[in-house]
Amino acid sequence: MQLWFRIVSWVSAIVGAVVLVLYVGFFDVWTVPSDDPLLAAAIEPTLHPGDVVVITRRTTVDRGNLLRCADPQAPGRYVIARAMAKWGDRVDLNDEVVTIDGRTVPRPRACDQATVTVHNPASDEDVILGCSTEEYGESSYSALRSKDHPEPAAKITIDIGKWFLVSDDRHIHLDSRDFGQMDSTACQHVVFRLIGGSGFFDSKTRFSIIW
Repeated sequence: MQLWFRIVSWVSAIVGAVVLVLYVGFFDVWTVPSDDPLLAAAIEPTLHPGDVVVITRRTTVDRGNLLRCADPQAPGRYVIARAMAKWGDRVDLNDEVVTIDGRTVPRPRACDQATVTVHNPASDEDVILGCSTEEYGESSYSALRSKDHPEPAAKITIDIGKWFLVSDDRHIHLDSRDFGQMDSTACQHVVFRLIGGSGFFDSKTRFSIIW
């Protein structure tokens, strides 16, 4: 019994040390704020207010990464959107579909849930948006669009050293269409969700990979 206790103690100590090193050197834990209605709509359907997520401390950015960036319009706050294009790319947004240098981001299949209802804080009404799964970079994620009332088309060429971010909710967005192109040094990669905003016992949002 005493030997077994020692083994468990040593294993726990080693695991704890590894977690501490990873936390101090590579990762941080952050809770998605619950007091920003526009952010809450823009991060659907990937994240939700109150989600506890793991983010990298480094600022390396790759295509398709979901990023948390310092809000350029509100010091002390953050925006969350996906890295879609970098310097030199030409981005076209038509019918809320992203095209980069003439190539449409793949939409291989529909989401398990074909539509998602999102509250629009601008109109104070719920809207029903279509959901499709995209694969871009090394990421697979869901994106929302309005089929009946899409946002106006936009065309942008990305400046040197900048990234163009797009919300997973392409219709009720908080992204580079609103605050401009971003410097990657202001951003960290969201990689994992520990617990969903609805609590630990929601198995659909607990321990889920984001990227």
